Amino acid sequence: MKIIDTHVHVGLSDFCKNTNTDSFYNLNNDYKDFVQLMDRNHIDRAVILPIPHKDFDSDLSNDYLISAYREYPYRFIPFCRIDKKLEDNIKRGFKGAKLHLVYEEVEISQIKNELLILEEFQVPLIVHALYKDKAKQIKKMLNIAPNLIITLAHMGRGHIYTDEHVVENAIALKKNDNVYFETSTVGNISAIEEVCNIIGDDRVIFGSDFPFGKAWFKDKKPYDYKDELELFINSNISQSSIEKILYTNAYNLLDLDEKPDRIIVRKIKKSDLEQVNNLITILCEQDRKFLALEPKMSLIRQQIRNERHCYVATSENEIVGFMRESGRPEGYSLLEELLVHPEHRRQGIAKKMLRYYHRIFPKTLAKTNAKNENIMNLLKNHRYNADNPNAQRIINWTRCDE
Repeated sequence: MKIIDTHVHVGLSDFCKNTNTDSFYNLNNDYKDFVQLMDRNHIDRAVILPIPHKDFDSDLSNDYLISAYREYPYRFIPFCRIDKKLEDNIKRGFKGAKLHLVYEEVEISQIKNELLILEEFQVPLIVHALYKDKAKQIKKMLNIAPNLIITLAHMGRGHIYTDEHVVENAIALKKNDNVYFETSTVGNISAIEEVCNIIGDDRVIFGSDFPFGKAWFKDKKPYDYKDELELFINSNISQSSIEKILYTNAYNLLDLDEKPDRIIVRKIKKSDLEQVNNLITILCEQDRKFLALEPKMSLIRQQIRNERHCYVATSENEIVGFMRESGRPEGYSLLEELLVHPEHRRQGIAKKMLRYYHRIFPKTLAKTNAKNENIMNLLKNHRYNADNPNAQRIINWTRCDE
């Protein structure tokens, strides 16, 4: 069975800037030694994280992780510390970021820009939240960056090797489909099973928290992944779900197949205007009629220049989809247009754009031409109900809550 460990700390004690640090856990972990541990335990890949403490030098920590990745690119998946170099670090190869709200002493309000950068690049953030109200902390981040991909470290458990708050967190975050739950140091396999039942088995991923957790509490005995894995094998969790938790979910979340045509949905930029114009130009006459584009083009161009209300889907920096919304009373948003390049249709792009839109605007409306069957079927599949289904020209839609 293939395994990806999504929570491993790699770094050296030499990176600590303060000899009087209050970090009483020795998380020293040489990446070359850890590769040998992976080999002995048949671990395919590992997400490597920095030692999470304010007294550890961020540059040294990040540089060490990227060195490990460059030496073992098919074994390690590096996540960096969040600092002012975050965008540059993503561009040089980091696949995500780690935030420890306890040991790093960071306030969520201090990192708004960094959360937006992670959202734009669509790379995940793994969060060790403060002890109380962990789901509220995650929702606070999502209020800043609704499409940020977040992994809740340790499933948000309370004390180590307990299941405190785990199920409550799952219930509170059930509807946030871009939030994943990582299993390390959760003391009750039945709680993990219950989380799978609540949020689905495709949002739960395996982690060990090495060299902390059992590696720390076992009186320095050699660490053996068998202790972690037997919990799953001896549980009531199905074999197919175990395979998802141990490998497939992380593989998909981290985009490890690195598809050249990876679709990224993001907010509009002024520089997108020409490409959006070209996209609209190549639409057939029927598409343009269904979207009633002619009288709207001046407004659309203005909103693109203002970088407001518009979003695009890109593949290899080419715009392959466009979406626009407008505000409505009582906190609703109206989906004005959703269009996909004719050569890129039937690839799930419209679905991905809608998911992006719904995370930003939970209350949404839509209007469609009564003859536009494709978009009507898309809306129906995303919980939109027609307010006037027998209308001859324009059908109004309201998205229902689960």
